[in-house]
Amino acid sequence: MGKILVGGTLLLVIFVGVFRQRIFLRDPLGKMQRNGVAVDGARLFINFSNDVLVEEPGTERRYLVQGWSGVPGVPQILGCVQGVACWTDADHAAVFPLDGRGAGKRAVMSAKEVTFVDETGADVRVELR
Repeated sequence: MGKILVGGTLLLVIFVGVFRQRIFLRDPLGKMQRNGVAVDGARLFINFSNDVLVEEPGTERRYLVQGWSGVPGVPQILGCVQGVACWTDADHAAVFPLDGRGAGKRAVMSAKEVTFVDETGADVRVELR
């Protein structure tokens, strides 16, 4: 039994190491604001490179902002374990660009904060902890 547990743990560590750009883990201390107003219940996920995945409560809205492109979008392929982790299809995940007033505008990203304009023109600010 011990060998199976050690082997499984080793495989999990290798899997996470190889796919660290695709795996987004929940940031329970992160916060989101829309036009300066806190959004209660927003779920924030980050990966190894501090790319950000945001799920808004009560809506189907999901935004993905990746450091390599800086352009916010909606992930085309995304799998999730409810409230714990999500994963994308590739290291540079395919996204549908945002339509509307926020289309094509790059996000401003740092290790602690991401700001961007969504499809409605609202300023979205994400604080990472």
